[in-house]
Amino acid sequence: MKATEFTVELVRQVDESYPIVVGRGLESNLVDVAGRGELAGRRIALITDSNVRELVADRIVAEFAAAGRTVGVIEFPAGEINKTRATKEAIEDELIARGFGRDTLIIAAGGGVVTDLVGFVAATFTRGVPYISYVTTLLAAADASVGGKTAVDTPAATNLIGAFHQPRAVLIDLDRWLTLSDAQIRDGLGETIKHGCLADSEFFGVLEDAFVRRGLSPAKFVNDDGLAQLTAQRNCEIKRDFVTSDVFEGNRRMGLNLGHTIGRALEAAMGYTMSHGECVAVGTALQMRLGWSFGYCSESDVERFEALAGAIGLPFRLPASVSVDAIMAAMGHDKKGVGGVIRFVFQKGIGDLMVFEDGAYARPVDAELIRQFLEEQSAS
Repeated sequence: MKATEFTVELVRQVDESYPIVVGRGLESNLVDVAGRGELAGRRIALITDSNVRELVADRIVAEFAAAGRTVGVIEFPAGEINKTRATKEAIEDELIARGFGRDTLIIAAGGGVVTDLVGFVAATFTRGVPYISYVTTLLAAADASVGGKTAVDTPAATNLIGAFHQPRAVLIDLDRWLTLSDAQIRDGLGETIKHGCLADSEFFGVLEDAFVRRGLSPAKFVNDDGLAQLTAQRNCEIKRDFVTSDVFEGNRRMGLNLGHTIGRALEAAMGYTMSHGECVAVGTALQMRLGWSFGYCSESDVERFEALAGAIGLPFRLPASVSVDAIMAAMGHDKKGVGGVIRFVFQKGIGDLMVFEDGAYARPVDAELIRQFLEEQSAS
């Protein structure tokens, strides 16, 4: 019998545009965006972690109650260590047990762990339901809030299992930054200065003025309305520009992973005992040093970055306790890798990215060269 072949014609044009709201005290704004269009008739599940629940859940529930809508709250244990498939399964089981279905609107309230994990829940629960991100940390505002990349971690690498699922809205409440510790603020600034490196030298200069010249503490930084607003807005605008030009990270969007090839590997190699922002700061500094050897940036560029990271209180050297072998093993799982080759994004000076052959934003680097470079950095 001769095989037959025919085509399922499925050409889709989907508008996944969404608003980003930046300001202070945005609980009422959350009620507003959750009441727009078809979202208005949905049951609401507010999913958050054990830290954030104490800060915002009651206030959000009360705002929705005043508008005549009931909110079911689901909590999971806080921390990157809980951003796992097991936690995702537990949340899904809880949603099912409470009778949530395809008519659900999920609100992810928290930092990057919450938005990554809960966004992934929304992507797969009953084959996908809408969600809104109510962002409470500087790190999430800089990293996880925009772009629709949702995921969980595995023992091999962070964010290895996930899906692209765009939020219906993102709200960045700057009042929540006032509840962050200095360490948490520094964590977000690790991703923030990376954005200055890859796309905005003027913004990088604003951060230099705040921390290197004026010596602001993290707490004073987030209390400054102008700096906080600018930081949230520029982080989101930079991510937006890359995401809208390359939704599924085929090429240009990889530029947002500046510093992440080493940074993510370091995070896994350290057993997630270093924060994401700290690891990105180290990864960005090392990418610059490696890029300097290739002629992509100058010694002065490296010194400026390290001075800014140091003024903020971020590390920019490999920890003495980390194994180069462990970093190399984790780097082998990097999502920018193709065919087992390790690929790097490099900045061009401060404020721009290198673009390589055929317009590629990432280039392969020989694994033995990387190992030798890391061993040299580890010994220095």
